Amino acid sequence: MIISELKLNENLEEELARPIAAFPHTIFYDDISRYPGSYVPWHWHSDVEFVWVLQGGIRLDTNHHSYSIQAGEGAFINSNVLHYKEPLSGPVPILLTHVFDLQLLTGGHKSIFEQKYITPIIDCKELEAMTFHPSVPNQRKILELIRRAYDAADDAAYGYEFAVRNDLSTIWCLLCKEVEPILKSKKVISNQNEDRIKKMLLFIRGNYQEKISLEQIAEAANISTRECLRCFSQNLSTTPFTYLLEYRIRKAAGELRESNKAITDIAYDCGFAGTSYFSKTFRKIMECTPSEYRNLYRNSNMDSNQGDREAGKE
Repeated sequence: MIISELKLNENLEEELARPIAAFPHTIFYDDISRYPGSYVPWHWHSDVEFVWVLQGGIRLDTNHHSYSIQAGEGAFINSNVLHYKEPLSGPVPILLTHVFDLQLLTGGHKSIFEQKYITPIIDCKELEAMTFHPSVPNQRKILELIRRAYDAADDAAYGYEFAVRNDLSTIWCLLCKEVEPILKSKKVISNQNEDRIKKMLLFIRGNYQEKISLEQIAEAANISTRECLRCFSQNLSTTPFTYLLEYRIRKAAGELRESNKAITDIAYDCGFAGTSYFSKTFRKIMECTPSEYRNLYRNSNMDSNQGDREAGKE
């Protein structure tokens, strides 16, 4: 599945599409350049995620850590972890991703698989994510299986569900060995910052069309403005107003793609006081003007549709 924008609910949780409802597993071919601003915004999901970088490199940020992942490397992102991805310098990043519900592996509630292998990892607050490198034998095997399971799911031949589940089970077993030192040296990490961040991001999402002050953002989490700035800097490596601007631009990009509204109307709808500042900010974040973005997207869709029509003739 190729996606160009995340669908998030009111709690910043990604609403995942399931090609088969009874098989809680989805693969994504993520071309980061297709996302507004060429980055994947802060979000979370109860499913776990395994990523293999096919091309380019990404920076993966979680609440307490930042990871650089290059082509040929991969990562695990734990359940319910707030995370963000952006490209590193170089070729446009392309990721092959598995996102799945761990019920796929447990075999039933309170099974030995759940209690011994699954729960210790998803309950480990210190383990927000982990990267995999081909130079490490155990991790190289994980990377090979991530790619093999992706290819099997993408091919979708008869019985592929068994192949995918078997590979994911082996990946999880290998993961357990990798994280054993972390589980043995558990430290207590407070969820307070994550809760505060989620409340402030939700406030911005619900009020981005209005004039928002730093005091209002801080009040949403019942903290001081100084603590608000610290939370954004420490957890998201940004400021509240930078996040607000980027969110407004992402919403505007969606309007440009999906509607025929005038650019002036879109600017006001997305919380900008005028088109001049909107256009300047849009160009800085998206590296093109609003008009160019709309035209590029329409031309891209036309090329895609033309390709589909030509393929249909063959």
